[in-house]
Parts: sequence; structure tokens; C-alpha cells
Amino acid sequence: MNTKEFSKNYKKEIRKNIISLRDSLSKDDIKLKSDIIKGKLWHVIEKYNPKSIMFYIAFGSEVRTQESINKALDNDYIVIVPICINISSSDKHILPSRLLDLDLEVEEGTFHVLEPKPEFIRPFPPENIDLVIVPGVAFDEKCYRIGYGAGYYDRFLPKCTNANTIALAFDIQIIDDVFPASWDIPVDCIITETRIIDNGKGIFP
Repeated sequence: MNTKEFSKNYKKEIRKNIISLRDSLSKDDIKLKSDIIKGKLWHVIEKYNPKSIMFYIAFGSEVRTQESINKALDNDYIVIVPICINISSSDKHILPSRLLDLDLEVEEGTFHVLEPKPEFIRPFPPENIDLVIVPGVAFDEKCYRIGYGAGYYDRFLPKCTNANTIALAFDIQIIDDVFPASWDIPVDCIITETRIIDNGKGIFP
């Protein structure tokens, strides 16, 4: 087996195992741990003070983001959310769209994730995003990530030339080694319910 095949098979197995582990958390556990992570995230946001923040809208057993989105809107941050555009197997990309009202403006879209309704799509330049909250399945202590396998964020993050990046994850999502590919980009830090893992740049407190 060559390196590329090993990496693909390894990541597929990790995705399966970590999603199963995450899905085994109770709703109460997800809520409790997400609330702790939210508190740490806002400590970082208030110190870093970005003007624009891109959040993923959590689904399934992901770390909840909905309360943080509403808090950001209430505090006059520019809030952006991703729309996954799937034109073909070779043309998959994220369209960042400004959000003004989480309750009124979203519906179930690609992969059953909430996305802005067509009439509320407001494209936002990725180079103008200050902070991206990045989803993922698994992460290592060098801040590399394994996503869901479609490569949306791998293609999108290089376009966010002025943004810092934070991943939110439960402790059970941290593994020893992601075995990143040459094109993989680490996030600047990972916030879990027990710690903040920094990639060494020292950007965040």
C-alpha cells in the first residue's frame, strides 16, 4: 500500500470511529461540554476582537455553535456561515454568506446542514473574514484536522488570507496523529472542554 492509499484508508477509519464515539454522547453531555467550550471561545473572541466571524452551524453530535452565533449577532459582529456548493466531483466549494437572523434565514441544505435560504444569500469575501470557526471530525496536537472527506475547508481556508482559525472539538476527538497530507493546513488552535491546544504561533491567549 502506498502512502496516499494508507492516508485515505486511515482517515476513513478514523472518521468512522470518532463519529461513532461522538454520536455515543448523550444530548446532556453535548450541551454541557459545548457550553464549556463556548465560554472558552468567547474569552478568546473578546481578547482577539475580530470584526467578522465565520461559524459553522452545528449538526448531529458536533460541538454546538448556535448560541455563539446568536451572541455574535446580538453583539453586532459580522457573522458569516458556509454554503456548500456541489457542482461536480471536481467542483466543490464553500460560498461564505453573511447571516443576519439564525432563526428566520436558514433551512436544511447540503448534507442536511442548515444553510441560508436562497433569498437570504449574501456573499461575503473570504479575504475579509477575520476569524473562521472550523468544523472537523478529528484533530491532533499539532492542530491538523480530519474533516468529513469532501475537502470543502481544504479548498476554502487558503482563500481566507487574513483570517485566524479556531476548531471546536470534544476531548474524544483528539488523536495522536492525523498524518496530514502536504496540502493540509493546521488551524491556529483547538478548543475542547478541558484545554486549548495552540499550534505554536501564539496568536491566541
